[in-house]
Amino acid sequence: MDLADRVALVTGASRGIGRAAAEALAAAGASVVLTARSADGEEAAAGIRARGGQAHFIRQDVTDVASSARVADEALQRFGRLDVFVANAGVSFSKPTAEMSLAEFRSLLDVNLKAVFFGLQAAVRAMRAGARGGSAILMSSIMGKIGAPGYAHYTAAKGGVRLMAKAAALELGPEKIRVNSIHPGFVRTEMTAAFPEPYMKSLVPMGRIGEADEIARAVVFLASDRSRFMTGAELVLDGGLITR
Repeated sequence: MDLADRVALVTGASRGIGRAAAEALAAAGASVVLTARSADGEEAAAGIRARGGQAHFIRQDVTDVASSARVADEALQRFGRLDVFVANAGVSFSKPTAEMSLAEFRSLLDVNLKAVFFGLQAAVRAMRAGARGGSAILMSSIMGKIGAPGYAHYTAAKGGVRLMAKAAALELGPEKIRVNSIHPGFVRTEMTAAFPEPYMKSLVPMGRIGEADEIARAVVFLASDRSRFMTGAELVLDGGLITR
């Protein structure tokens, strides 16, 4: 899966799945633009450069809609094109439906749904500038396919991402821009640290939780020509949890 001639943009890349995806894309040869709210993203980019890769960090709050266009423009100016977009930034918290405030609801959707849409919009415009297509990878969740108590707001956002990918795939297919969604289950990241590991394992037929690098490999696959006939698809990586 040689990505030596590709430029990738990964949001939420300072830790967890986003960082693993950025590192895996760089290891496959891509030049990578990492964004995150935290300055820790520069540490991730520096690590890639220390290993001989090409990486550039831009501090970004994805809830600032205008920032998506700014980041895509900076990627074009620095590397000359954009081939891969990974919409990974996300937040999660549990709250009973009857107790959800408007501010809480909006704050989650701003990151998990609105920012994905406007990030995709900016990435598509940048890919069009290169006139050779591209691959957009939208990070959803198994909760974008099934329900979970206390997560009506989160499942709504992640389900929206799943269908966003399908609609965009139909629209952009003629331009050779592919759009797919990834649906991780329980993965060892800061976001799942609050869940007891024995509980998570008990729900997974494979008897373990996933690792961030396992999701990152799927990102590299979707970024590469090995998935060139794949668009509008849902890639589930959950150890079989969804089959219950």
